[in-house]
Amino acid sequence: MMTAQRRSAWSIAGSAALVLALAGCASNDVVDVLSTAVNLPAVGVTAQGLGFTVVAREFTFEQTYSSPTEGDSLDVGLAVTNYRAGSVLIEIRDAGGVARYQQTLTSGIAQGQATVAGTPPYTVHLRFTGFSAVFALGVAAHGP
Repeated sequence: MMTAQRRSAWSIAGSAALVLALAGCASNDVVDVLSTAVNLPAVGVTAQGLGFTVVAREFTFEQTYSSPTEGDSLDVGLAVTNYRAGSVLIEIRDAGGVARYQQTLTSGIAQGQATVAGTPPYTVHLRFTGFSAVFALGVAAHGP
């Protein structure tokens, strides 16, 4: 029998595989990922982390998430593929309001992992402006 924790791990692994499959699409692939974009972000928020992905076409959106609420450090993973236009601002602040991570993207990127230290709870602020690309962000807490 599979435990809830194991099911959750498999679900996360499946989602990550889907994101990696989309991220691996070349611009000359037969199927154009952006031609079917619906601009509907898929978001997962827990006390330990945040996952955000969207297939975007001229996407304008701004939101602040109050997560993660635990951990003395964070791992941040990021991928932008099939970039065509626009920008996205990613900003992570800690409990004291100090910006611990800030990046504005205007091109494709694959950033394996960045480690951020601070005091929980954290907020993750995302601002998309006329953005057309496949975007995936993962933020995971570590420590007490």
